[in-house]
Amino acid sequence: MKLDWLKDVALDPGPHVSVYMDATRDRETSAHDVDVRWQDARAGLSGQGAPEPALAALDAVATEPTGVGGPVGRAMLASADGLELHLLLPGPPLREEASAGPVPHLMPLVRSLADDVRYVLVELDRAGADLTVARSDAVESPQKLSVEGGHDLLHKVPGGGWAALRYQHAVQDSWDHNAAAVAAELDALVRREKPEVVLLTGDVKAGAALRSKATPAVLDLLVEVQGGSRAAGTHEKAFAAAVAQALDAVRARRRQTVLDEFTQERGRGGRAVEGLAAVVAALRQGQVATVLLLDDPSSTAQLWTGAGPLEIATTEEDLRAMGVEGGARVRADAVLVRALAASDAGIELVPVPDEDGAPPLVSMAEGIGAVLRYA
Repeated sequence: MKLDWLKDVALDPGPHVSVYMDATRDRETSAHDVDVRWQDARAGLSGQGAPEPALAALDAVATEPTGVGGPVGRAMLASADGLELHLLLPGPPLREEASAGPVPHLMPLVRSLADDVRYVLVELDRAGADLTVARSDAVESPQKLSVEGGHDLLHKVPGGGWAALRYQHAVQDSWDHNAAAVAAELDALVRREKPEVVLLTGDVKAGAALRSKATPAVLDLLVEVQGGSRAAGTHEKAFAAAVAQALDAVRARRRQTVLDEFTQERGRGGRAVEGLAAVVAALRQGQVATVLLLDDPSSTAQLWTGAGPLEIATTEEDLRAMGVEGGARVRADAVLVRALAASDAGIELVPVPDEDGAPPLVSMAEGIGAVLRYA
């Protein structure tokens, strides 16, 4: 997961106020419940010394209706300068948290969106396509647009003779023109939105025509999903399950790519390190491309940090040796995510093994490792 979208927050000197709340409104008393939760959180934050301007900025958004019918969470960050970030999450946070301090607490946000996949769905027929740009784990409404090829000779007619043959050639030419129009729009969409996958469903022959016209940028991302159509009412459970399966494959492939690179580089003493001290040292040097972190919300590990996001150390003595005075001891995951976002690096959360004794996906000292940009 790339964290560049959090860079502005990471570079802000703070102090920061970070709040993660259950914003679900599925009962008659839900509005009151949300208000009570926010007032309790606000009182706790005030006791932690949170700046009043930050709390006032959060007052403006903490209890507003979400417009979402099912379970939903809310992530909010603010500083003395005002609201820094406000996002609805695909579900309530693992646990509600409200903290004030020198470092923004971004890990719950990262955890909520770690499996998010940005994708384009292409529902195709011989006249054109409906294109949808969406994110699997986001609450935001998807972008939708339709492409009509403009050529209306869509159906071949039975029979023989030269007239029928010429008509069938004209129909095929019409399909090709329509496919070219869809391919051009799809290429522009892929370059602009940068999805991880393009899901193609609908008419089989139109799909073949689209593949013949699609650019390499689109073909590299294209995955066929059975059961969908442009026709209204065709989004049945089976198709939704097929889409979910395709997105799960993207997540698995994304994680496995990082795990394989880490294992390979570690095995030959190359661009990989493991253990908290080694990862912290690499972060200070701007070497880290991606951190692999065992996803353990119960972790109590802490690090020392200064005002700058890359002023980090495992001990106060090491921080002072860097020339940083007046550092603070802060939870390690908050310090790590801030440093990663500030240095244009990414993170891959590695699931904790199930209780049935299954081995972890990868073994790392202290549950943390990193793939480096350079050795």
